Amino acid sequence: QCHVITVASHIDEVDQRNLPNIYRELAEILSSRCSQQSIENCDLVHLDCRQLVGGELSIFTTTLSSACQSIRSTNTREMSLYCHMLYALLEEKEENVYTLDQLMAILSESDEYCLPQDVEEITELLSSLHTTGLIVFLKNNHTPGNSWVVARKGVLLTEVN
Repeated sequence: QCHVITVASHIDEVDQRNLPNIYRELAEILSSRCSQQSIENCDLVHLDCRQLVGGELSIFTTTLSSACQSIRSTNTREMSLYCHMLYALLEEKEENVYTLDQLMAILSESDEYCLPQDVEEITELLSSLHTTGLIVFLKNNHTPGNSWVVARKGVLLTEVN
């Protein structure tokens, strides 16, 4: 499901008869990112940013909370906070290629990043980063510790011996 939250000022100055056109334009903009069905099912909250009080603010807060909960509970292979932290760690290090065992050792020594210490969870995160094209992860099913993590893919083209 696609979650879209739009906050605009001066909603009271919009001609109410023009709202269907505004919603149609918004749907056109979002259609490339979300399915049409999810756009039609979006919650619409009118909130005047100049007066952040009253029932509309409560509705907005509830809608925002619901959207955040839905995103947190979605168990997909999308980029997560852990993926971002792991990718940042790989970018920070100077090495181009690691084994999974080497990466796990780095993770156990790192206090800067709050990442799982479980090999299976890290393997899942690496697979997600590989799927998005940010790294190359060559998983070794027989000996997981010998799996290869290529943090900078360009090295495969420039430093082949």
